[in-house]
Amino acid sequence: MTTILIALIFLSIIVMVHELGHFLVGKAVGIYAEEFSIGMGPRLLKFSGKETVYSLRALPIGGYVKFLGEDADSNEPRAFNNVSLWKRAMVLVAGPLMNFVLAILLFSIMFMSFGIYIPTPTIEKVVKDSAAAQAGMVSGDRIIAVNNQSIKDMDDQKAVEKVRDIISKSNSKPLTITILRNGESMNMEVIPQYNEKAKAYLIGIEFGLIPKRLNFFSAVGLSIKQTGKIIVMMIQMLGNLLFKHENLNQVMGPVGIVGEIGKAAKQGVEQLLGLGIVISTNLGIINLIPFPALDGGRLLLIIIEAVRGKPMNPEKEGYINLIGFALLMLLMILVTFQDITR
Repeated sequence: MTTILIALIFLSIIVMVHELGHFLVGKAVGIYAEEFSIGMGPRLLKFSGKETVYSLRALPIGGYVKFLGEDADSNEPRAFNNVSLWKRAMVLVAGPLMNFVLAILLFSIMFMSFGIYIPTPTIEKVVKDSAAAQAGMVSGDRIIAVNNQSIKDMDDQKAVEKVRDIISKSNSKPLTITILRNGESMNMEVIPQYNEKAKAYLIGIEFGLIPKRLNFFSAVGLSIKQTGKIIVMMIQMLGNLLFKHENLNQVMGPVGIVGEIGKAAKQGVEQLLGLGIVISTNLGIINLIPFPALDGGRLLLIIIEAVRGKPMNPEKEGYINLIGFALLMLLMILVTFQDITR
């Protein structure tokens, strides 16, 4: 029960960040926000701001922001349906964008708290019957030079990159590798072998990894890059799912997500942060899909309105979003059934 509660709160935070993006940008561009709610279901407590009601509700499953004129016509100039197209578009994009910002923040926390694992020139494993094994290399040996090119004083990661570069360009020519073992240096002659799978020359060693904590600026810079890579990877996976029907059995619904969050919570904070990054990024991407009832679907209607030069009939737009919502709920039920039967 505790695990489920932790998972629901964790998932709610990710959804709330999404809604907070809509809310903050909506307020910034002058749209009238009637209510900002944390949680769903019956209202437990509320307080009124200058114009917005802030409420806490009983069920810790996300939340929502209610803009005047978002689902029905209003004559109020600051209503969602009456503000300019670019303002509405900014509000819709802000939710997914906030999910990407959250992913960057979680990455940064992880990199500063736990660090990243960087390779070290100390050999972790020697592949059996490989060139390195035949030369007499063993686990624990530290490479300090290759062909008399010293790497002893180099940064660990750069040293490993240097060794790999020399080996990959060897074309099976013998290399003299100097290793440090029990305080003594030893020269070993190794002939790299071409590996068809890796499409490179290798000697059959695996380098050890050591954790390195990053400072704030390094962490944020790497976090932006990593979040970008995850976004690209997820878009590719989504494309394969929609157009090639690949990995349909891996689609996960609420039950599966709660279960995964529970597992990650038991494994530790680092695993929980990693899963939060994936879920938050995934939520941002899915909401940008041009499907009715999603932010992307609403954006598509705004683009159509801009092209036509006039808004769509509110009643028709309501039907479109209602049908989209019904289809999403049906999909949710099917995926949830799949989660339970796994």
